[in-house]
Amino acid sequence: MFKKTLLVLLSVLVLSGVCFAQEEPAEEPMEDTTAVAAEEPELVLEDIAICSAVENKQPVGAGTVFTDDLDKIYCFTRIGGAQDTTSVNHVWYFGDKEIVKVNLAVRSVSWRTWSSKMVNMGLGKGHVEIVSEDGDILGKAEFEIKAAPEEEAEEAGEVIEEETEEPMEEEAEEE
Repeated sequence: MFKKTLLVLLSVLVLSGVCFAQEEPAEEPMEDTTAVAAEEPELVLEDIAICSAVENKQPVGAGTVFTDDLDKIYCFTRIGGAQDTTSVNHVWYFGDKEIVKVNLAVRSVSWRTWSSKMVNMGLGKGHVEIVSEDGDILGKAEFEIKAAPEEEAEEAGEVIEEETEEPMEEEAEEE
């Protein structure tokens, strides 16, 4: 009877999946999947505009073609994704030549910033690249500077006489 009981117990254990064999250690160490390294969020260029002014932190007169009678043009950007203070560069080009690089702080998850350039570079095409602190180009905006239109009368061939003022002579009274 003892043999029958032992045989029944062993049968039950085998059928229930209990195994008395020892596992051999793995040849390669297993990867630790419990700690996943958090990637640092990337900066994202959410908005870019070349414009004639920035008022109340918003671009005004946005476009791609500007006349040379403006004093300045602006590159307005809205940057997203910054978790800590970082910076971006507005790199201004005229033709293929880099003319200025402006470093601008980015201090929150959504940050508006802008730079400006005097419109004294001549006539032609240019662009501004937005570059992260790591050197990644986040985006680009193109612009063109054209000659301001002449007065309508001059275009019609009329001669416009300019009034010139002669310097006034100072009169001194002697007492």
